[in-house]
Amino acid sequence: MSETKRKFRIWAQGATNQGPHKNYLAALLPHMQTCVDPDFELTFHTIPTPVTTVHALSEFRFSREVIRNAIAAEKDGCDVFFMNHFQDVGLYEAKAAVSIPVLGLGESTLLHACTMGRKLGLLAINPAFIPAHFDQVIRYGLQQRVAGIRAINANISDYMEAFASPEKKAVLSEVFVREARRLMDNGADVIVPTGGIPMMLFGGETGANVDGAPIVNGVTIVVKAAEMAVKLRKLGGIGMSRVAHSGFALPSEQTLHEFLNHG
Repeated sequence: MSETKRKFRIWAQGATNQGPHKNYLAALLPHMQTCVDPDFELTFHTIPTPVTTVHALSEFRFSREVIRNAIAAEKDGCDVFFMNHFQDVGLYEAKAAVSIPVLGLGESTLLHACTMGRKLGLLAINPAFIPAHFDQVIRYGLQQRVAGIRAINANISDYMEAFASPEKKAVLSEVFVREARRLMDNGADVIVPTGGIPMMLFGGETGANVDGAPIVNGVTIVVKAAEMAVKLRKLGGIGMSRVAHSGFALPSEQTLHEFLNHG
């Protein structure tokens, strides 16, 4: 008998756990598994103390988890790592820390969304995230492709309730559509919810759109992008730039040791 072919392994890193985010994860995790090709296996990792507040300090705390878990994923033999967190905190540092491909929900979603239309409209979970999304637009060089950024003034508990309550979802959906139409008035023809939570809530259904403008479910995109990164690497060794001025040169053993033990 021939040996069973080893599946490629995907480490998916969330900023969530089953405590405050169980309603979201109940929708997210089955969807991720339906996206995975047969020659891949995806394991979703939560964190003990999830991100439950909307603040720069929460994002900074999670960035450290991203970097450390990317290193853990490589040591564990995973073929690719991605974070399911739109703000992409720690993404560039994680890319520079390991030799396996590292992807972010935000970067993967925004770059692919550019293939779906001419102008993107970003719709944030909460107004506090708008500055971070403006930073992302600049970082990824998309100033000419983004028509605007707006937000729904809601908190995480509102979204968790909406996953379980059709009535609550209808209330938030009304606000989502209103803000999406304002983005479209400014020229957007593709709507990007800026987070896995609103992606699954508003873009989880097949063909989800607002007046013909597709609602991008980046969860699907980042899973498939992770698979593509692995396959491209296997086909032609395509990977990250490691030249010094890229900022993605791999760390020395001393640098890695100091980060893991004192970072």
